[in-house]
Amino acid sequence: MNAAAPFALRRSFDWKWVVIGLCVVFTIYIAVVPLAFLLWQSFFTPQTAAKAAEFTLGNYTSAYGSSETLRLFWNSVQFAVGASLFAFVLGTALAWMNERTNTPFKTLFFALSIIPLIIPGILFTVAWILLGSPKIGIINLALQNSFGLERPLFNVYSLWGMIWVDGLHYSPMAFLLMTAAFRAMDPALEESATMSGANIFQVAYRVTLKLTWPAILATLLMLFVRAIESFEVPALLGLPVGIHV
Repeated sequence: MNAAAPFALRRSFDWKWVVIGLCVVFTIYIAVVPLAFLLWQSFFTPQTAAKAAEFTLGNYTSAYGSSETLRLFWNSVQFAVGASLFAFVLGTALAWMNERTNTPFKTLFFALSIIPLIIPGILFTVAWILLGSPKIGIINLALQNSFGLERPLFNVYSLWGMIWVDGLHYSPMAFLLMTAAFRAMDPALEESATMSGANIFQVAYRVTLKLTWPAILATLLMLFVRAIESFEVPALLGLPVGIHV
């Protein structure tokens, strides 16, 4: 019995939990520790050679009590919400057409949808500057020369231009995510609703929307977070005209 006890102990010991524990500790060390240090230092004044750091709440007062901070926050919310909604609507519409209609070249279209995600954001933004700039934009110059317009029709150096460019760039992400959701859903449910007399809008609202609701929320959340952390579009299109996010 005594000889069997160490054997049972060895069998109950699993190295998997040791590895998992080490990974958790390492993740906490590289993620939580710097964040905790940053939070701690935010309650002190800068330390110099002549003056020691002092505890203060002035950093938070000056940051969150400033009207400039509120303006930046509102600009960021408008940009992120607009870009994520535009990308979602465009990507979902294309995903529905690709999965629920007899559109030709479906496989080719699905493969080509990945290409915009490969293009760096700075190159995508510069390309739209060359197309929609009010001074040198190819689209504006062509329309002005063709129809005699005095003012440019498009201006990417605006909040709407930022939403347009950023939403277009990441609409393939919504397309891929919603394509997976449509493929996982049984199309027989939509066909049954159609045969029961429901029109396309009723089917979309009563069947498709409710079945894909978890995927819709996940897609919108990912697009919103990605838009909040976007740098290229606000830097190249927003900063020149004073739109700070």
